[in-house]
Amino acid sequence: QEIVKAIKGRFKDPLVFNTICDATHQRQEEVRSLANQADAVVVVGGYHSGNTQRLVQIAESTGTPTYHIETEQELNTDALKRVDTVAVTAGASTPNWMIKNVVRKIESIKGKRDTFVRHNLKRALKFLVLSNLMVATGASFLSLAANLLMKRPLSLTYGAITFFYVYAMHVLNRFLDQGASAYNEPELAAFLKTHRLLLICLGTASSVCAIVLSLQAGWVTFAALLLLSCLGIIYSIPVVPKTMQKKYKYAKIKDIPGSKTLSEALAWVAVIVVTPVLKYAPDSFFNTVITGIIVFLLSYSRTALFDIFQYQGDLIVGTETLPIAIGQKKTLFLIKRMIASSGVILVLSPMLKMLPPFAYLLVVPVLTFSACVIAYERRWFTPSMMFDAIVESNFLLAGILALVWYYLT
Repeated sequence: QEIVKAIKGRFKDPLVFNTICDATHQRQEEVRSLANQADAVVVVGGYHSGNTQRLVQIAESTGTPTYHIETEQELNTDALKRVDTVAVTAGASTPNWMIKNVVRKIESIKGKRDTFVRHNLKRALKFLVLSNLMVATGASFLSLAANLLMKRPLSLTYGAITFFYVYAMHVLNRFLDQGASAYNEPELAAFLKTHRLLLICLGTASSVCAIVLSLQAGWVTFAALLLLSCLGIIYSIPVVPKTMQKKYKYAKIKDIPGSKTLSEALAWVAVIVVTPVLKYAPDSFFNTVITGIIVFLLSYSRTALFDIFQYQGDLIVGTETLPIAIGQKKTLFLIKRMIASSGVILVLSPMLKMLPPFAYLLVVPVLTFSACVIAYERRWFTPSMMFDAIVESNFLLAGILALVWYYLT
């Protein structure tokens, strides 16, 4: 800027081309603002990176303690324990997975404001998310709400089948397809590696439990769940012979663009809505269809949101998720429309006598789910284990409301 000023003072109408990219300029402005709001700043990036060094200089100029690191192992945990708020920024070329590693490590540090209960609660939530117990419980609780929408009494058997099926499919598919985990969720990748044998045993046992429980509902339900389990495993296994894989672009079902989001949502609808219908005749065809649509919209939105969180890692390994196929903005737009549609259906259907009055109560978790999406869109929250748990808790809330409604009416 000083050079440009000198040139303008000497020459008439000079042409000045500012080649600093917008991302770098914006990051420099943001780190100055963040440094004034935090007790410490951590800058992640190469020691020889020019733009990273500039971020360090700007942060240090504010007087806030600043730490320049390349990996999470270099964090000064003793110093960070003594502060309340830590700002994290990174050089323009720093990989997202490396930043996530640093953020996860900082989150694991017990700060001076962390009580024993709060610190251990965070650890417990992290375990529930990493082990897939949170998503399985959420699906199970959603099945309780679906039972009431279909005007059936709460069934613990079908809730348990849903839990074991969803848990088994998530755990086993994690091991069948770990490509993007190292970049999207390095902490999850480390967790899977550490507890590999235990998780595989639990996933297999859960699959067996789901199938055994389905026998209580009859042979048709048993056959359906067995088929669902096979389809869930086949999803991540090459279905095209090795000799022909070069000829065909999609060797696995998961390779088809957007298949992950669609497959997971359809699986939730199948186990939550369709499976109970195989034993009990539906009270109303339209009632069952509308319940299935609501479960589909919510589960599809959930998976699509997590696909956005995992965008960079999926892009690195070539996984064709929905955000990669149509873009993150369009995916977020689709999620908001789907959640809004589920809310409208829940409000209008009881008026048309297609769903019971309980549908009105389910608008609450739809609104809280919407709040999560808006919070992410406006950057009030960034993807983290805690935010993952908050998103999954919307499905827990649906089940809790179902239990309250069931026992009070």
